[in-house]
Amino acid sequence: MIFIPLKDAQEAQFLKDNDAIRQQRRRTAANPAFNRPQVPGLLEAVIASQGTNPYVNAVLVQIEPGHDADEVAESIRRWKRLTVYTRSQMEDILLDKLIATSARQIAMFLVILSIVSAAIVAFIIYTLTLGKIREIAVLKLIGTRNRTIAAMIMQQAIALGMIGFVVGKITATLLMAPIFPKYVLLEPLDSLRGFVAVVVICVLSSVIAIRAALKVDPAEAIGG
Repeated sequence: MIFIPLKDAQEAQFLKDNDAIRQQRRRTAANPAFNRPQVPGLLEAVIASQGTNPYVNAVLVQIEPGHDADEVAESIRRWKRLTVYTRSQMEDILLDKLIATSARQIAMFLVILSIVSAAIVAFIIYTLTLGKIREIAVLKLIGTRNRTIAAMIMQQAIALGMIGFVVGKITATLLMAPIFPKYVLLEPLDSLRGFVAVVVICVLSSVIAIRAALKVDPAEAIGG
């Protein structure tokens, strides 16, 4: 979305191709009604008028203090060929038609990425836990509480998520802004929400590994 002066907007919308302009000027100069030697300046005036456009698509109306926008809009709507939108209506159109659609698409991508990330973290933590079954059995044999074992696994999952969050934050801040074709603004509150989301995802992803660790029999520390 861009904002440019009305004259520039008319030129951008109604500007003809260079070849078309030259052909139109040639036809105008060949027309004896416009090219009269006894009337100097007529041809130049006609050509100048052909290069301008008197039509506009929209008019911005500013209301003086003390007047109601809805009443002014209603009086303009009496002209059947005109459509009027107040500032609040334009904001609703902008939010509902453009921003809301993009927000829903981004939200869908975030949900998919969250599910995939949770699955990846759960698989990694579960694999690491299975590789330490004997160590977990030893801990349980010497009297380590299940709460401590679960906390260790959860800390491992959170540490893995923190590494990913730090790498993603550094990449988005230092690399994506100058290299990525579309700039993504990350405000401090957005980063904080992302941090909380990463922690929650890692905690939930560690549940499967924690359940597998708590089912370990301490006798496995002695057996083969």
